[in-house]
Amino acid sequence: MNQNVKDEKLEAKEWGRLNLVGNSFSSPIGLINITMAGIKETINQPHRYQTDKINALYNIVHLLGNSEYVKSSVDKKDRPFVWHYLKINIAESESFIVIREDIKLRNKCLYSIVDSIK
Repeated sequence: MNQNVKDEKLEAKEWGRLNLVGNSFSSPIGLINITMAGIKETINQPHRYQTDKINALYNIVHLLGNSEYVKSSVDKKDRPFVWHYLKINIAESESFIVIREDIKLRNKCLYSIVDSIK
């Protein structure tokens, strides 16, 4: 990884901590909470357009609000989670915001942004 990408990740993480963490934003499936764990996972998750994905974090409020619901699935490891997938575009390519819903806590949080659904 080159130094530019490392610097972009650090800047995005700090910006997310200051501007997003602890807040909730609208999406097609309701309010989504933003946590530091979600910011870190989003930044570090591999993506075909890594820099564009990192920059998408700065626009996450708009992306969540204008995303399209794709599907939900129960956790394959039998944890009390439901995973929701919201379609967005990054670099004119289909990508997905992954939301983790904790069934016990009834809490939906940003988990990551990926370029394909497993």
